Amino acid sequence: MSEMNNDQIIVVSEPKKRRRGLLWVAAGAAALLAGGSTFALWAANDTFSGGTITAGDLNLVQLEDTSFWDVSNDRVDATETVGASDGSQPGHKITDVNTWRIAPGDKLAASFEATATLDGDNLVARVGIDGLDQLANTITGMNYSYEVYYGDALLVSETVLPTTADAPLLYLSAPAAGQDEGAEDATNGILGSTATTVTGVAAQSAVFGMPATTVDLNVVIYASFYEDQDGDFRYQDTDVTVEDRTDVQLADTLGDLTVSLSQVRDTGAQFS
Repeated sequence: MSEMNNDQIIVVSEPKKRRRGLLWVAAGAAALLAGGSTFALWAANDTFSGGTITAGDLNLVQLEDTSFWDVSNDRVDATETVGASDGSQPGHKITDVNTWRIAPGDKLAASFEATATLDGDNLVARVGIDGLDQLANTITGMNYSYEVYYGDALLVSETVLPTTADAPLLYLSAPAAGQDEGAEDATNGILGSTATTVTGVAAQSAVFGMPATTVDLNVVIYASFYEDQDGDFRYQDTDVTVEDRTDVQLADTLGDLTVSLSQVRDTGAQFS
């Protein structure tokens, strides 16, 4: 009897162990399917080199203190070169313009020397004199004109000074070097090489290319106590002068004038 009991136990227990194993495997498979697919589709990537974007610069710094000169063309003591000009309109330096007194036929020069910086692709800037619309023009018969020099090269020959706010004297464009496919914005040549002198209204739309990111300019403003009649801006006895004493001791104030450099995006050969 004992042997029969042992055989029965063996026969009965083996199928139970097998079924439990199958159930466990089935449960594991169900859990795997319930968790989602684990196989991957094709994918690929590669690394591309980057670059650095750097901001440019626009700046204007006074190079020399404003200097004043008596450039009356009929004075034999007018022998010095005005500021950083070409010497074509010599004068003698005025130590204190506040004590100097102008008379009919006289001509005064105010020299503004500055260093301009333009560093950037597609960068064009207006050179102007701010405050012209506020000029206290109280002396009858006083007339104003200007010239612009780069080194000793004349960029803008003497022409009537505009008196409207934000009026340009000329424009500068940053060097084209480094612009790769970008074309030159200058319309009047490169300073120091191909630049051409302009005058009159044409000066207020001229764009000069800079050969380097920094250049020195000399803006000269002239105050003439006469009305020029032949366009040479030099006093002659045929020019018109004030003959009465109505404006004796009156004053025109130039103190609030400042040379300015400001970016524009509507001027230059490549801007629409």
